[in-house]
Amino acid sequence: MRTPVVTIFVVCVLIVGLALAFYDYRKHGARQQRLDITRSQADALKNAKEAGAEQSYKEDYEKAVDEYKRALKLSPRDAYLHNDLGTAYYRLGLQSMKPPIEEDEFGFGTEVDARRLETPKIFRIVQEALEKTESGIITTVVGNEAASKEIEMYARSLGHYVHAEEETEDISSKEFWLTIVTGKTKEFFLESEKEYLQAIDMKSVKDSDGRRYSNYATASRNLGTLYFRMGRKKDAIGQWRRALQLEPTDAELRNLLGKYE
Repeated sequence: MRTPVVTIFVVCVLIVGLALAFYDYRKHGARQQRLDITRSQADALKNAKEAGAEQSYKEDYEKAVDEYKRALKLSPRDAYLHNDLGTAYYRLGLQSMKPPIEEDEFGFGTEVDARRLETPKIFRIVQEALEKTESGIITTVVGNEAASKEIEMYARSLGHYVHAEEETEDISSKEFWLTIVTGKTKEFFLESEKEYLQAIDMKSVKDSDGRRYSNYATASRNLGTLYFRMGRKKDAIGQWRRALQLEPTDAELRNLLGKYE
């Protein structure tokens, strides 16, 4: 007796479905699904998301943070919410800067060009800058590694965030860039980093060797921008590159890489 065409079709669909499911598992791993929530919780979640977006639009980022946190209590595995919360924290960090810098430009905050100064004088200038900066960014450029390490240890001992990177123009010319982030700006930037990293992790993918990569262009782009503000230029470029791989038509990202890479 011939097998009906419909039966053959159903079997083929099942085989294809199982193959796709297995491929998805191999690529992404097991996915943790959010537990079902009640209708009233779903409404509360929707309201909190909308309220967070509205407060962000009004640039009241403290209220935006509160609303996004409220939403995350109902949907803790929402990568988009973690990204939005990270952005609210990032904006709070910029708003907290005293003296302020332009938000739409990559300003270096208080700049100390100490490439031709001796270490004792560099220390005095950095100390003065820290005393005048209640919350914000201080960027110091020095010409030798020993001075860089001494300033880094000093700033860390005061509880500030410090990142140092070496830049080499040629073999005979080295510069050491130290970025010090203080006060509320430091606190908000670190919270922002944590949220962006969670967002990226939740939407990451695995290659055949089990290494994980970002699959969330917006969060990678935002994390790159945050890292650039924190003086982590190499990490910033890495995140921007990944974002551009995911969104190859993004002209603004391409311009950022062309300018700073």
